[in-house]
Amino acid sequence: MLSLLALAGCTEAAPSKSTPTAAAGTATVDCNRIAGNGRTFYESNPTYTDPRDDGADWSATSPEEQGMDSTLLRAGLTKLGNNASSFSALVIRHDRLVAERYYHGSGAQRSNNVHSVSKSILQALVHIAVAKGYIGSLDDPVADYLPEYFGNASPEKKKITIRHMLTMRSGLDWAEDSTESQVEKASNWVQTILGRPLVSVPGTTYNYSTGNTHVVSAVLQKATRMSTCQFAHQYLFEPMGITAEHWGRDPQSIFSGGYNVYLTPREMAKFGLLYLHDGKWAGQPLVPTSAVRAAQAQTTQVDDTFAYSEGWWMHTISRRAMYFAWGYGGQFVYVIPSADIVLVTSENTSDNSNEEISARAFIRNYLLPSITGP
Repeated sequence: MLSLLALAGCTEAAPSKSTPTAAAGTATVDCNRIAGNGRTFYESNPTYTDPRDDGADWSATSPEEQGMDSTLLRAGLTKLGNNASSFSALVIRHDRLVAERYYHGSGAQRSNNVHSVSKSILQALVHIAVAKGYIGSLDDPVADYLPEYFGNASPEKKKITIRHMLTMRSGLDWAEDSTESQVEKASNWVQTILGRPLVSVPGTTYNYSTGNTHVVSAVLQKATRMSTCQFAHQYLFEPMGITAEHWGRDPQSIFSGGYNVYLTPREMAKFGLLYLHDGKWAGQPLVPTSAVRAAQAQTTQVDDTFAYSEGWWMHTISRRAMYFAWGYGGQFVYVIPSADIVLVTSENTSDNSNEEISARAFIRNYLLPSITGP
């Protein structure tokens, strides 16, 4: 069972006690209705409203009941709110949402762009597609699924695999936050991304690229014969009571792979809990265990602090290993298995003046020190 406590100063009241029934009564999403128009690679990041009140999915507890100090936790949450761009912070321990704070006009039903958190979601979708037989293996060449883009490609480029794309080791030329502006001017984004020069041998060199994950979305759509949005809702989101309020799309109707997905903070928290429980939701497997293991298996040590796996990041704080989904501007879903904790933060990215939430400082100075018991 999940649970909710509105700490003093939170903007949301605690709902009445109940057992969550996340999968019940969730309508099938109309992906065409929520889709982007394909005109810009990155969007203006407005806020949407989730019409579903998921209060019945949560019930009340206190941090002390889950072995945490509410005073220290509250101090840390208040400090997070000092960031003028902060929207939310949620802490879950032992499957209980022990702290939930909204800032600067946000709220439980406010849905925002989770940015590259959706790269972690895409990783889950690809593993689901493999488990269901739509995709043979993550080691399949991308060219097997999108041969129309590889007619004149070099033999080396034809060796790029789905795994290379997810681990940011495709070898394709890409400058994050720059190349996107070139891609959006083209009539076919996937063709333009795959047409980039090969600057390293596939599988050998890490280079963070949202172009990679957009191609993975194209592979998923080709393999499953449904949109990435439809596949996500059918096999991942709807069983957990999640519905995206908006999802970007390119000129060929390829749904954004690893960006431009809009969810509420509680929906982000559900995704974190899914991985904390080895891919199971309410005891039922949704994501293969292989995906959860791969999320924690380092493929690149990016710098002195962070490592990368498949669509997920990893690092250690206070000798506790953790992995996390990381989206631009302070969208975080932290999974800390040794503490049985999921932490979610979200932030306003509707303009370029935001200062990214320091989730690491909150974890180091408040969250982990607040643990008083098992």
